[in-house]
Amino acid sequence: MSKLKSKEKVDDGDRSWLELLNGVETSTSSENEKLHKLTQMVLSKFVARLVMKMENKMMIEKEGLKSCHEAGVEGKQDYLTDKQKKQKTRGNKKKQQKINNQRKGQDSKKLMEMGLEPPPDMPQVFQDCIRDLGGSEIKLVIQKFLQVSDLRSQQNRLSMSLKQTRSPFLNEDEDRMLNAKRQMAVTLVEPCLSVSTVNLAKWSIGSSMSYIINGDYSKVLKNNRDSLKPNAVVQIWSFRIQPNSQLGFALIKVIDGEDGHVIN
Repeated sequence: MSKLKSKEKVDDGDRSWLELLNGVETSTSSENEKLHKLTQMVLSKFVARLVMKMENKMMIEKEGLKSCHEAGVEGKQDYLTDKQKKQKTRGNKKKQQKINNQRKGQDSKKLMEMGLEPPPDMPQVFQDCIRDLGGSEIKLVIQKFLQVSDLRSQQNRLSMSLKQTRSPFLNEDEDRMLNAKRQMAVTLVEPCLSVSTVNLAKWSIGSSMSYIINGDYSKVLKNNRDSLKPNAVVQIWSFRIQPNSQLGFALIKVIDGEDGHVIN
């Protein structure tokens, strides 16, 4: 028994070696039997602890694999979300383009029904005004229905879709300037025949590019508030003023948006 007591620092994880010895002391007087019983007790505890450790390790590895799988699923969902966003953006652009094409077709059909295709010539009073400015090289840029966005002083701009323009009117230097997102000052003959200075720019609006008249355009709206109204048909003509070939425009109301009266 003294030899067994020398192992007193050993424990089974729950009880000390001396406690184990005391537990088998009363069961038998044989040292060999005591040792046999103690070995069984300690061995069973050791095996149980070993099995528990292995089970815990397997559980941790399983949780790790699960986390990796979930991370992979989340990554896939993020990818699908980005892909869906791009598809939605492309779908919106195509939808907007379709709407624009339909509107353009409807406008063209409506202009034909109104007898405005081919477009009427520039009224003589505007030709005289341009000539007095020293202007020439007159070209029709666009004929369009005025939209509400063309008439809001807060937005302060009149748009001319590149796809609806009827003839080129910029020289190479001017084209480079607008493509570089810079604007240029131009002369504008207003519907009331007043002459003002505005800016010309090139913007991306929706899915298409447009030439934009802005700058002091809000003053033009104020000067012509009795004639420039939604759905009025207007023409925008370009011309060149000598001796420096300065670009100018004439904004002419062809048909009023309310009574349909043709301007001569």
